[in-house]
Amino acid sequence: MDVVNRQPKLKKMAYGLRPMEAKDIPQVAEIERDAFPTTWPPTAFKRELNNPTIRYLVTWQREDIEGYLPPTPPPPKPSPKEAFISRLFRSVTNVRPSENHKEEDIEYLTGFVGIWFMVDEAHITAIGVREAYRGRGIGELLLIGAIDMARARSSRIVTLEVRVSNNVAQSLYNKYGFSKMGLRKRYYVDNNEDAIVMSTSPILDPPYSEKFQQLVQAHREHWGRTIRVLS
Repeated sequence: MDVVNRQPKLKKMAYGLRPMEAKDIPQVAEIERDAFPTTWPPTAFKRELNNPTIRYLVTWQREDIEGYLPPTPPPPKPSPKEAFISRLFRSVTNVRPSENHKEEDIEYLTGFVGIWFMVDEAHITAIGVREAYRGRGIGELLLIGAIDMARARSSRIVTLEVRVSNNVAQSLYNKYGFSKMGLRKRYYVDNNEDAIVMSTSPILDPPYSEKFQQLVQAHREHWGRTIRVLS
């Protein structure tokens, strides 16, 4: 009897990746507050979404497959002071509840990444993931999406800043070929912490391309196949 060797079928990842849309702004602003609570002023996502040099990708939760994690429950009703701060935040970010989309049409977002394209450089401005969803491969998926988009736009390198104390993020960036290029003293205004400036080697050159594809495959094998849409 002939023996047929079959490769094991990859599971499906519980999260997809796609470009950010206007309907996503309230959730992305919420994720920014969760991931970067000391950021001020908050990002004006509505304005940046219309900037051709800036692109955002978001991860959304797929409810129909194994690995589904119910959304975190809504927070308790805010105090009058908290309600005032919330209104102030919305006035700065231009965030308003969506009026053009039914609630059931809006996916539950778990993370976002921002990329600023400058001549031949793609600069990652932020990678944010909801606290309850960390450690599930989402941050790495967002980084893969950012590098993928940079390659699609023929950027030469990808750069970013990271806190000197953020060893977890530094480890991920090192894994994807980012090297320390310098230090920005007292870069973070909340605590005057220094930032490490990191950069890849040329991302379209064969050595990096080969390594990147290996890392993407390893992520797929560990976390499962996903939906990645860049445009």
